[in-house]
Amino acid sequence: MSLFFLIIFIITWILSALFATAGVGAANTLIPIYYSMGIPFSIAAAAGLLLNVFSLSSATVNNGKRDRVLWKLGIIFLAPAVIMAPMGALVGIHTPRKVLLWMFVMFLGYTLYNLIRGKAKGNSDKFSVNAKGYALGVLVGAIAGFLGGLLGVGGGMIILPVLALIEKDYKKVSATAGFIALFSSASGFTSYLFLLKGISYNLWLIILIGGILGGFTGSYLMNKMKTIYVKYTIILIIAFVLIKILVGII
Repeated sequence: MSLFFLIIFIITWILSALFATAGVGAANTLIPIYYSMGIPFSIAAAAGLLLNVFSLSSATVNNGKRDRVLWKLGIIFLAPAVIMAPMGALVGIHTPRKVLLWMFVMFLGYTLYNLIRGKAKGNSDKFSVNAKGYALGVLVGAIAGFLGGLLGVGGGMIILPVLALIEKDYKKVSATAGFIALFSSASGFTSYLFLLKGISYNLWLIILIGGILGGFTGSYLMNKMKTIYVKYTIILIIAFVLIKILVGII
């Protein structure tokens, strides 16, 4: 293994584990890192989505065995996210990203405020059987899938805050967000396969291995941590992404 691939492997493993603890993929952070290392942006975005697929699949398997995943609620978000992810990937550079990112910043800021105050709305079971809950889940899932495909982040950072506002058990929030982001990432990645040229399969293999190891590591840590620490991890991840986006658009 060359030094270049070794560095990518280590970075991928560590960041995948950290983000999997909060139930999201690390693509939003790793894509600019890959790009800064000389990988073309479209290849980096596809690699990020591939990373999400494998890191979150291993995390979902691990979390599912421990009954952490809210399957019914997740599917409400999942179906529209999977449908919209390819559209986001196809639209690409023609979307006014700066406007969307400012809206995303405001949404993350509102969520962060409520999480710090401990304002989870309540029980996800009640939410899932409510008609308004279904409508909100479909809408948020569609937006998350579209933006995930557009930006190469899998939509997890949009779905995670919504779940955090309606479910008190943050381990279930983390596990369910990862389950949803897994399939929206897979949908977006499949679209990129038809658009890309010059794919480096060696690079993807290294990312695949690092992502799987990171997913298992992150889900293991999440299930061993106290729920309050999972909440703090979610808060830190959202705050990090919020600051990162602000630095990029200001």
